[in-house]
Amino acid sequence: MDFFDVLGITQLMTWGKELIGIKPQYIQQPLTPRKFMYRPETFDEYISQDKAKDKAKLTIELINKGFPRHFLLMGNAGYGKTTLAGIIAKALGFNFNIYVGSNFDIDTMNDFLVKQQDSKLPNVLLIDEIAECKKDVLTYMLPLMEDFKLKGLNLRKFILIGATTDTYILSKRCQPFLDRIHCKINLEDYQAEDIKKLLIQYNDQIHHANVSLEDYDIISKNVRYTPRLAISMFDYYIATNGDLDRVLKMNRIIKAGLDDVDIRILKHLNDTNGKAVGEEALAIIGNMTRAEYKELREPYLMRQGLISRGSRGRILTESGKLFLQGLGNEK
Repeated sequence: MDFFDVLGITQLMTWGKELIGIKPQYIQQPLTPRKFMYRPETFDEYISQDKAKDKAKLTIELINKGFPRHFLLMGNAGYGKTTLAGIIAKALGFNFNIYVGSNFDIDTMNDFLVKQQDSKLPNVLLIDEIAECKKDVLTYMLPLMEDFKLKGLNLRKFILIGATTDTYILSKRCQPFLDRIHCKINLEDYQAEDIKKLLIQYNDQIHHANVSLEDYDIISKNVRYTPRLAISMFDYYIATNGDLDRVLKMNRIIKAGLDDVDIRILKHLNDTNGKAVGEEALAIIGNMTRAEYKELREPYLMRQGLISRGSRGRILTESGKLFLQGLGNEK
């Protein structure tokens, strides 16, 4: 029998009908492109991330040879983890099912297992933000991922793809789960040239607008090198008929993707004359929660080398000081 043939269907379907609870909602993505929707569907269309694509392609070869392999896609928010998962599913020729970690429980997993028995094609199960899954859910999935068995029943084999922005939390919650992931892919940071290529491709497929290379460059350098933010800003650029100044002001961008809140944080660190400042104080300066500061602000400021984090708190780097000096000179 084929690697992905169904075993024990009658027993499993009988058991599945006895499940009690609310049926989970899922999105089964079509394998055909949708009008007005931009999402790269092939590895060639997926800009940059050459190492990630190479590893994914080799893993797909192993799966096609009959070896089950699961994936973990790691990277910052907006880097294209869901898109890459969809490309993997399409390359395999499998159905693509998307769930969200915070809403994924044992009943959801059971529902997926039952549902896939009726599917004509094998299935890829993507759990976005999988680090938000509870420990009992991850533990429950261990024998499913490795042996494809549940209560003595042989299950139809599937490919799991987890996507996360925080692998550390996932490892603390259930290290054995991570140990059963065969292909771990860490998406690398994008560069301005990568974002520019992505926007050109996006415009060619969706808007078909006449855009100057200079405007592409400016947008690419002011979206924190994040594909999702780049596409969003480009849409506003088109909506304003190319009024780039208006778009930047609307998004409160000051320079290099930094907005007024980022600048306020940098200026506060500069005013402390090298004294370390805690994240809670910086969150107050930015008028945000501590979690928002840590997840949405600090990572980019650190990647740009503008601040440094130590045991006593955050300090402004020399690059950060030069950046603020440059802003002052421009005024």
